[in-house]
Amino acid sequence: MQCDLSVQNMIENYANWLKSEITTSQFGDYTELTLPYVDRFNDYLQIYAKRNEDETIELTDDGYIINNLITSGVPLRKGTPKRNALEQIARNFNVQIRGEDIVAGATPSNYPQKKHMLIQAMLLIDDLYALSPEKVKRIFSEDVATYFDANEIYYVPNFSVVGKTETQYTYDFVIQRTKNSPSRFCRAINHLNTNQRDLALFNWIDTQDKRQDDSKMIIIYNDENSVKDEVLRGFVNYGVKTVPFSERQRPEHIQLFAA
Repeated sequence: MQCDLSVQNMIENYANWLKSEITTSQFGDYTELTLPYVDRFNDYLQIYAKRNEDETIELTDDGYIINNLITSGVPLRKGTPKRNALEQIARNFNVQIRGEDIVAGATPSNYPQKKHMLIQAMLLIDDLYALSPEKVKRIFSEDVATYFDANEIYYVPNFSVVGKTETQYTYDFVIQRTKNSPSRFCRAINHLNTNQRDLALFNWIDTQDKRQDDSKMIIIYNDENSVKDEVLRGFVNYGVKTVPFSERQRPEHIQLFAA
């Protein structure tokens, strides 16, 4: 019972913190929302919401993320590897790329879900800056899929679950329950930082009621990018396994996924 109370408290505390940290300003037909997530410049993310005459809602970053990548010299022309990676991220999170804008359409009922998906897409697209030329041909989740395939680890890709807050979350891989192991929900994170940790933990806890009680979450992270100890400790505190990708071939890690 104590565990359930702790989980419920975290959901409420995180949701309350998020609400209290969001600030809004009005610019013509658009409402600007400043969010407590930071980009690679350590600036807070901002999105813009406009309610249309048919009551639908348009959400956009107003070109902020992609324009910053272009200004920083990231090649995003059609057909380039990073453009392909950008478009795949957009598909995974059901957002559109319109010129330099990252855009999501919403209704009043699914607005929180769509806003959350847009935020996750913005953070991942911003992370394209950190991908080296030799790594950009494949986004990190594809490297993880190749590892699973090579080790005959069978999974469902891009598995979506709706949480208690009615927000939809997408896990990169779900490995089904076996005789020896529970279901395992996996996130592949290229640049593991506080933003990504907090989003992953909240997603996991918010979907608890929609999963089997003994299911587990596993974070597979690219340890070629530096990761702070405090970020990893946050996962340990909530019983979430973390696997550095450089150690993926260790027998205990293969067993973690394949058993």
